[in-house]
Amino acid sequence: MKHVTIAALLALCAGWLAVPAVAQEQTKPKFGPDAVPITRDAAFVRTDPAPDYWALTPFYVPQTTGSACSLASVTMMLNALRGLPAAASERLVTARDLLDRLDDDHWRAAVAEDGEGVSFGELADYVRRSLDAYGIAADVEVWRPRDASPETLAELRRILADNERSADDIILLAFDQGTLTGDVGLGHIAPLGAYDPATGRALVMDPDRAWYVPYWTPDARLLDAMLKPDRADPTGSGLIRVRSRRVSG
Repeated sequence: MKHVTIAALLALCAGWLAVPAVAQEQTKPKFGPDAVPITRDAAFVRTDPAPDYWALTPFYVPQTTGSACSLASVTMMLNALRGLPAAASERLVTARDLLDRLDDDHWRAAVAEDGEGVSFGELADYVRRSLDAYGIAADVEVWRPRDASPETLAELRRILADNERSADDIILLAFDQGTLTGDVGLGHIAPLGAYDPATGRALVMDPDRAWYVPYWTPDARLLDAMLKPDRADPTGSGLIRVRSRRVSG
């Protein structure tokens, strides 16, 4: 029998162990049980007005790095609230233009490749500053869930249902992505695309476009994802509701 070193045996064992892991990853569904992609269920946005969905969809952009979900989400929010500019000379809001206009070194570093991302509190600040930078007069409401009680879930449902009534307000969700998608857990930010009160499902316009499309998730599960702590927000996250009052330019 040919002599085999310990190192060679370890390498062989590592290879044998890796094969099932790779095979399992290749057969794993794109979404977990708590997320239904819009490609499989688009009935609500086809039959209901879904004003937020149609306001956001023309401006649906991907995050350009693994940590730039805040930047992509705020960019979509600004464009949805402004609408399509009338003048040919007027640009849409882009992620690069937004960073240049705010000229904030911390946000630049946070959304760069391998950046730390932003906390929920920082997101609220960047939302307010971005609105000011583009002359959008709006009221900003920050909601952080207290717990997973029926009362808190009822409050979340009320906010989501009220927001669904018009495109004059946009919600940014801050949550643990893996809780919804069934993948790796990490803090994430995405606009709310729609809410169907009849089924109790929220449509997440996830900017993580390298991996996902918009997906529906139960509102109770969304609450769980908001409550889950992460590195930036050990007490959990929540949502930011932006209600436009007027557009000055």
